[in-house]
Amino acid sequence: MKKLIFIIILFPLLSYSKVVLSGNLDEINARGALRVCSFTDRLPFSSRSGEVRGIQIELAEEIAKELNVDLEITWLRYRFHARKAGCDMMMEAVSRENDNADKRDIEGAKPLTRASDSKKQKFPPTVSIPIVKMETYLVGLKELVHGKTNLKSIKNLNIGVMRGTWSHMLMQKSKIKYRTKFVTEAELIKGVADGEVDAGFISSPQYWWFLKNNPSIKLEAVKNFDFTIDVSLNVGVLMRGADEKTVTKINNILTKLLSDNKIQDIYASYGVKYVAPE
Repeated sequence: MKKLIFIIILFPLLSYSKVVLSGNLDEINARGALRVCSFTDRLPFSSRSGEVRGIQIELAEEIAKELNVDLEITWLRYRFHARKAGCDMMMEAVSRENDNADKRDIEGAKPLTRASDSKKQKFPPTVSIPIVKMETYLVGLKELVHGKTNLKSIKNLNIGVMRGTWSHMLMQKSKIKYRTKFVTEAELIKGVADGEVDAGFISSPQYWWFLKNNPSIKLEAVKNFDFTIDVSLNVGVLMRGADEKTVTKINNILTKLLSDNKIQDIYASYGVKYVAPE
């Protein structure tokens, strides 16, 4: 039986520790474990506590099973700690295929990282094949957001956005009233439901997850909002220290999991509508 091992990183010590090298397939097999870095308390994606593990943790478990190794989860506060923690894999990254390289982060839709362009590493971070498409919705009460599909139509609304996102910058540029007080998307969508803001730009997984856990709260999502740029993003898995053989193996595993509907079923179990990558 495969083991799921949780490792808690002491964040202050990371700055003083040596970089732990992430491994290729041979090294993963030799240690008998796939090292995956993730974030605590970030459902529906991942959670360190409770019975609900999160979409990304369940996907990591499936990959470890296919590799016939254990799974080690290291919980991080910041993404850049992954290198020092020696993670083989981060469970989300934007796939550059057919993607605009100038896109900015979007919380949830791109709570992510792009693969590094650095030539200094022998095997720089590499993104797998895309496995899902993440979208961003305008979310609010039906009477406030129904039919509002462009910037002009929300000029009179107070919009909640995540700080530093494309939505945030778009609100600034368009001089639309907005708030960035929310630290997480979970807080943002709750703020929408509680009337702290009229509406908010929310990632598709966070929207569906909220509805699953709050069936009595009636929120509507505008799924065809015109952001003036395509903010739907193809997402895959980020591999660190992976040689060509490792990348090919992981891509083959992901292809198999998609073909067997394992990935789609994981999303469905969290109430999240799966959208195939383009």
